[in-house]
Amino acid sequence: MNKFISKQSVAIWYALTALLATFLVGQVILWFFPDRSSMGASLLFILMNLIPMIVAAVFSLVLREVNSLGEFFKKVFLQKESSLSWILAFFIPVIYYGISILLMNVRFTGNSLLAFFLYFPWTLLYGGLEEVGWRWFLQDHLSFSKHFIPKMMVLSIVWFLWHIPIYQLPWITAGSSNYLIFYLMILGNTFLFGALKEYSKGAVPCILAHMLIDSLAVLMLVQSSLPQIILLVIFEILVASWLVAIRKSEK
Repeated sequence: MNKFISKQSVAIWYALTALLATFLVGQVILWFFPDRSSMGASLLFILMNLIPMIVAAVFSLVLREVNSLGEFFKKVFLQKESSLSWILAFFIPVIYYGISILLMNVRFTGNSLLAFFLYFPWTLLYGGLEEVGWRWFLQDHLSFSKHFIPKMMVLSIVWFLWHIPIYQLPWITAGSSNYLIFYLMILGNTFLFGALKEYSKGAVPCILAHMLIDSLAVLMLVQSSLPQIILLVIFEILVASWLVAIRKSEK
């Protein structure tokens, strides 16, 4: 990275660029494809979900953090990850849905397990790859604080704002129509994914965890009961903070 540009400046410009680009693509969809009646709407919707990764690639190249797209993809997708990072990638969805079930805040859809496996590959484009931007790039460049919690609070706000143009599309259903509850859901997942990134070199474990959470929504949906959501988020923050504390003690 250019020595005259601070990580924090990069984080700010990255967030603004990703948010603006997503908003503009969303407006194009609303203007020209409001009912998702064409292939163009589907392709632009995929583009919206890929913007965090695309902007991360552009910034990495411009700032010479990588020398080529090949090196970028190698750092993102081909890192040798620890066994613990893979375990955590599967453990995070268990926390999210398991605690929600214990709190009796889940509605089972009645779909078969086959629906989960059929939908799972699509979540790579519809959510998974955004982790390249948020966790692999932005989290690493948020240098305003050495502490995990303030960084995750900032990242959660950016991630929440990024979702708004997507959920303005008439055919998209948000995790909750209540934006407070939806932000709390994002806040909890920000902490869990952020903790997972502390154990990961690349983005693949975070991508996997994100895909599993999105895919399992085909089978069960976390409901919008505020007290249960608050308890879930508190638990997620405590678990994530504990995992990060353990990680730091090992270094």
